[in-house]
Amino acid sequence: MKKQIIDGIIKELEILSNENPRDFFYSVESYIDTYYEDSICALILKWEQSGYGDFSATFPITAGVVAKLESLNDFVERPREVYAGIIVSAKDALKEVREYKIS
Repeated sequence: MKKQIIDGIIKELEILSNENPRDFFYSVESYIDTYYEDSICALILKWEQSGYGDFSATFPITAGVVAKLESLNDFVERPREVYAGIIVSAKDALKEVREYKIS
């Protein structure tokens, strides 16, 4: 189960890190909506419910990206630079999760 959660998070971060800042406004909700089993927030919830520990402590960069996404889920369109910053942070988060998977 742990491997599937990590693989799912990696997949979501790969998609997120390849987003186009110009179109990202329309994608924000899909990453944080726990209705979809494969959204990053749903996967984090599975991680914590499965007893693998505090996600934020294990993956602080990734947790920061998710917090930024959650703060943007208010249907207010931001400047492209805001979305570009999240995309760059997602690349760092992807590295963080991949390094965890290797260890």
